[in-house]
Amino acid sequence: MKRSFLLLIFAILSGYVYPEGVYQNFIQIYGEGPYGRHPVKFDAKIYTKTDAILYAKREIFEFLSGMIYGYNFTYKVENKINKTKGFFDITPIGRINEKDPNLTLSQVEESQISLRIQAEYRLSDSQKKYMSGFKSVLSKMGGGESSESWANDWSARLDVYKDALENTILNGAKKTIKSRPLYVKGKILLEDSPKFFIKSGEWRCIVKAHLMILNASYIDSY
Repeated sequence: MKRSFLLLIFAILSGYVYPEGVYQNFIQIYGEGPYGRHPVKFDAKIYTKTDAILYAKREIFEFLSGMIYGYNFTYKVENKINKTKGFFDITPIGRINEKDPNLTLSQVEESQISLRIQAEYRLSDSQKKYMSGFKSVLSKMGGGESSESWANDWSARLDVYKDALENTILNGAKKTIKSRPLYVKGKILLEDSPKFFIKSGEWRCIVKAHLMILNASYIDSY
């Protein structure tokens, strides 16, 4: 019910901001999975091709859902003066799964250490209007990055991705909120596939996203 209401609001708003016919019809996004022998902490792990496909699909569904529906988030800012700990909570607004009839998956690259899969997704009219509404005057474009040791299980890539989203939110809040809040709540929509690369023994992830800050609280309560 809540998601349907949001779709309706964004559809109405987008009608005033974007003329008919300018929406994108497809999304292309990529996921990658480990293949062969990889270092994990002080040991090594061997990933099969089946493992690689499962990891790649997990990334695809996470990123695709983040691009089409985005996330709700709550960010509590750490305050060392009064010794309050911070936290970051992020929840998908909607999910795309493998059974979706608008989804097509295809393998595009295989190396000695990884396998890359491309997803192509045909957007429905309601999804296109929702995304256009989100990207209207209600949100601001931002970016962030994060890193994590490469010698971890491949699933750590998603942790790096979510840390990069957290830093995107923090960067955006610093630009738009003058006073230091205790809580920041809002929504964030991924702009495109996260960029991953290895540098100095770490996974690094860079994201671009549309950030919508809906509430900033200055007292220790909801």
